[in-house]
Amino acid sequence: MKISDDIKKGMACDSVGKPNSVVGRTVCVLAHPGKMALFPFVHWFQKRYHGRYRFARLTFLFDIFLVGLAVGLAVTGLVFFLSKPVDISDRIYFEANVAPREIVTGAPSTLLIRYTNGTGEELRNAQLTLGFPAHFLLQEIAGDAPIQDHSANLDTIPIGASGTIRIRGVMFGDVGGKQTFRSLLTFQYGETKKVGQKMSFHSFSPTRSSLALEAHLPEHLIAFQGVEGSITYHNTGEIDFPELTIVPHWPAGFQLLKSSLPLRQGHFRVPAIKAGQTGTINFKGTLGDSGKEVTFVFSPSFAFGDTHYRQEELVYTREVLPPPLRVSHSLDQETLRPGGNVTVTVQYENTGSWPLKNVEIGFESDSPFFRQRRFVLDGARAAELKEIAPGTHGSITITAPLRSAISQSETKEYENIKVRTAAIGTYRLPDPKTGSLQNASLVTSRGAEMSSTLVSPFILESFARYTAPSGDQIGRGPLPPLVGTETKYWVFWNIRGTTNRLEPVHIEGALGPNVRFTGRQTVSQNQGVVYDPATRTIRWDANTIEPTLSPESRVVGIAFEVGITPTADQAGTAPALVTEIRATATDHVTGVFVSATGATVTTNLPNDARAAGNAVVEGMLH
Repeated sequence: MKISDDIKKGMACDSVGKPNSVVGRTVCVLAHPGKMALFPFVHWFQKRYHGRYRFARLTFLFDIFLVGLAVGLAVTGLVFFLSKPVDISDRIYFEANVAPREIVTGAPSTLLIRYTNGTGEELRNAQLTLGFPAHFLLQEIAGDAPIQDHSANLDTIPIGASGTIRIRGVMFGDVGGKQTFRSLLTFQYGETKKVGQKMSFHSFSPTRSSLALEAHLPEHLIAFQGVEGSITYHNTGEIDFPELTIVPHWPAGFQLLKSSLPLRQGHFRVPAIKAGQTGTINFKGTLGDSGKEVTFVFSPSFAFGDTHYRQEELVYTREVLPPPLRVSHSLDQETLRPGGNVTVTVQYENTGSWPLKNVEIGFESDSPFFRQRRFVLDGARAAELKEIAPGTHGSITITAPLRSAISQSETKEYENIKVRTAAIGTYRLPDPKTGSLQNASLVTSRGAEMSSTLVSPFILESFARYTAPSGDQIGRGPLPPLVGTETKYWVFWNIRGTTNRLEPVHIEGALGPNVRFTGRQTVSQNQGVVYDPATRTIRWDANTIEPTLSPESRVVGIAFEVGITPTADQAGTAPALVTEIRATATDHVTGVFVSATGATVTTNLPNDARAAGNAVVEGMLH
């Protein structure tokens, strides 16, 4: 086909169809650009809308409208964003540096804050206000302008001008945590005196602390044995520290027995520490089954009220040796009664490879019912055990006296009191490498602790009164007693000091010669006393008595009146009113039978102000 024919066909492409030649298509595009631009829309309409919708053209035009609207909004937003003016504060620059480069919490450091006006505008009436981290100790602050109350009046900052603020102080914060300072610059600019501000934050992280901790423990620790150690704290800085807390994380099975500084709510609290000051906390405890090594961890913190800043943690690991002397014990429960002698059997064995020298074997307890803390075997048998050969084992028996009662101030346990005991053995430990006993140290081996319930103390007080403690007269008749004339007294039985429930309880006493029971009485619980004329005994019974040692407990008291008419053979004596006073019961907790004896009650009343000195019976008047 000639080129002229291709051109003609291209010119008429809207009526004759699509040209096949390149020349024809080119002429068609040049002659009919609108039609070619609409071609994709026509193609999309034919493919997606034609024949699918009832109002295909209307639906197609509506979709085209929505697409156009979305594109228009996107373009408008882009134009708005690109044309948004730059905030003047974005061209004010702050730079912060600290010296020394390593920040030490609790030690002074210097912070340099440099500001630069890169706005192209003069910043007038400029005011720079500084904010510090909590508990930051400010020592000095200076800059290019006078600073007062953490604020500097910079007046006018010229275009491109810079300035510096120098801050010296002490950061108290977590080691590895963040300490954040704040710079706030307020100013006016422009002919209309617009107001602007720039806030910047500067964060620093302390890498270590000026508080130094050091732990001291024996070179060799022994499983199940006592441990004596210490924590030394040192203020290596040049300023005083606030209050310090140290939280100990003891090894598994470790039991703290005592410390030079009380452990309260799980931590040691140390008062303010002066610059350069060193202090020591000593502690004593026992290890459990600790394996081959133990790790003690101590976590110190600076304390500002309820706020704590963690300092460098001290982790201390020590090798644990198996104990060459193993001790254990058993206790006869029925002998664990106040006023008696407890029987303890201690088993021992030398599992090591060397003989143990200067051995002492016994048991220890912190119970106030023992007059001393530690009891060891003595006598000839003890001499046999001064040296225990490897592989030797055996047992010993020790008896130790118990106090009959304790005061309320000696204990914080008032009911079902537990007595904790542990077997002990002291010996000379040879060098673990050479086996040499030269300069061997004295070691205490301690067995597992045993907790046993104490048989309840049972104290029976018996006495008489003629007048009450208030001074009121409760007795009747002559004082001193007179032959042939009746004098009446009130007799009191009080039960105190019991720690377990007792049931049943029985008290009785026998009336003395020429004494009668008047029938008057009062009791704090249960029924009254019962008098048996045949045996001349007075008795009182109760199904249950609750523990009486606690300060909040009720007093168990029995009181009754007796009268004595002395005969001539009793003149010149202080006759007995009630004798053979005895109480019995069963300890409900331990199941052990308990008893108590009361003092014989006579006409001698030393604690009665009116009756004191008036006990001896006088003859009949003539």
